[in-house]
Amino acid sequence: MSTRLKALAVLGAGAMLITACGGGTAAPSVSGTAAPSVGGTAAPSVSASGAANEKIKVTLLTKATGGFWDAMIAGAKQYETDHPNDIELTTNACKTNDDTPCQIAEIQDAVTKGAKAIVISPMGVGVTDALNKAKKAGVRIVFVDNTIPGVVPDAVAATNNVKGGEAAGAYIKSQLKSGDTIGLLEAVRGVPNLDQRIDGVKAALDGTGVKVVIGAQQTLCDTTTGASVTQDLLTKYPNLTAIYSACDSPAMGAVAVVESKQHPLLIFGYDGDPEMAKLIEAGKTTATMAQSPFRMTNLGVEAAVKSLKGENYVKAIDTGTTLVTKDNAADFTSAWQ
Repeated sequence: MSTRLKALAVLGAGAMLITACGGGTAAPSVSGTAAPSVGGTAAPSVSASGAANEKIKVTLLTKATGGFWDAMIAGAKQYETDHPNDIELTTNACKTNDDTPCQIAEIQDAVTKGAKAIVISPMGVGVTDALNKAKKAGVRIVFVDNTIPGVVPDAVAATNNVKGGEAAGAYIKSQLKSGDTIGLLEAVRGVPNLDQRIDGVKAALDGTGVKVVIGAQQTLCDTTTGASVTQDLLTKYPNLTAIYSACDSPAMGAVAVVESKQHPLLIFGYDGDPEMAKLIEAGKTTATMAQSPFRMTNLGVEAAVKSLKGENYVKAIDTGTTLVTKDNAADFTSAWQ
């Protein structure tokens, strides 16, 4: 399983991603004169506490390090670089993204050390109590990448996967024709933000004459599992035209299967992994929808700071997706965006 998706399996059907307002609709903002309540009592802004000239202590907690997570850390550090007088940033991560006790300890440590805001990609419902205790202590909570039930954050910065799924579906629709067959590789069934990526494609292909089939096994965004599910689909549907995966790793796993069988197959993914972009550039995969973990934390930290300063800020931040094809893949091969 990928280092990022293990924890999403824990969320199951209870996981929820707050979708942001987008397009021409303004996302809800919070007035600086009415700070979000904590435990039913209005939380004071930094200026109200008499600490307006002090740097705001912000702690970023990613599930792990490497790849996607490193881009998140870079986004937060860039905000600190751009606003050297505003924040004092601390970053922490566990060794694996399913170590709930580790993340609970990190949350508690952040509160003990005086963090005014915690920007976090929560591992699962196991950290709910720790986060709610932090909120009661007056700490702002900003979710990035995913949310969990039972905690009302001060802001969320994440991909709007409804829009992303719709955009993926629109592109795939343009690449297929009536009579084609596409196999869909689900990630973690019951996790809304992952299901939305699949639902968007199914909706786009409805009524087009394209046959849609679902892999029997969820991939958990694992490369090896993706290869196995692709192999199974090709056995059941020898005339399979395309594969779409709710994340990139299984799509990349499909490449080896396709090459071993010398079967022409269009392969689509979702995430924006630089390795996927390299495969697109090489003509081995077709496209992916790129997320931006850098923007998630850069804008997430900004929301936390504005909340603490009593300034207007967006509570539901759509960090967007970009369609990556052979035309622009070179722009996505060096690092996560």
